[in-house]
Amino acid sequence: MTGVTELVDLPDPQVQPLVHPLDVPAARRAFRTHYLIRTCTSPTVAVLAAGALEFVTRAYVGPVIAAAAIIVFGALAARHHEEAAWAFIPRKRQDRGRPVPVWWQLAAGGLVSALLMAAVLLVAFRLAESDVPADVRAYTFGMVVGTAVLVLIDLVRRPQILPGALAVVGGTVATGFVLFDRVAEATSALVAAGLGTMLVLGGVAQVVEHFQRRAKVRQ
Repeated sequence: MTGVTELVDLPDPQVQPLVHPLDVPAARRAFRTHYLIRTCTSPTVAVLAAGALEFVTRAYVGPVIAAAAIIVFGALAARHHEEAAWAFIPRKRQDRGRPVPVWWQLAAGGLVSALLMAAVLLVAFRLAESDVPADVRAYTFGMVVGTAVLVLIDLVRRPQILPGALAVVGGTVATGFVLFDRVAEATSALVAAGLGTMLVLGGVAQVVEHFQRRAKVRQ
């Protein structure tokens, strides 16, 4: 006797010691929902939504609140469904390290690619408008370049994000063409400052992600 009551039929522990929610029919729906919510409420989607809202309303507070709401409530909803999926499997048998199916990753990558391209181009056309100061334009363009650099670095570790990487690089090049003359009017130091800001933020995000992965493995 293990002392654990299984609510659903799990694979024989002698044959398959570790189990993933996708192996359990009763848990699959919750896990799929978790992955879909996580993909559709990622920071990328939140930034795009905020950018679109700012582009339409010319306001700044509302888009920031909207982005924060998408990220926070999306994370809470995704976490709820993820926990519901894993609840079918005893802790000692949970295969937390198994990646999701490749086609899931490709679908998510395709969605993120389209959103990234749209977000970068939206930023480009917004920055090209006459009401945007030259220093803001230059600094923001530097952040766009920094984002492209971070994506290319991440591409080395995760080749499956190639579509997204191509979208970001393509969007950055397009932004450069749209803003080339205007960016040249500002000092290159501001562009470098924007680039440095994104690299620092990317480094902080990597540290946070590292500790999150360690915490998940310990569960």
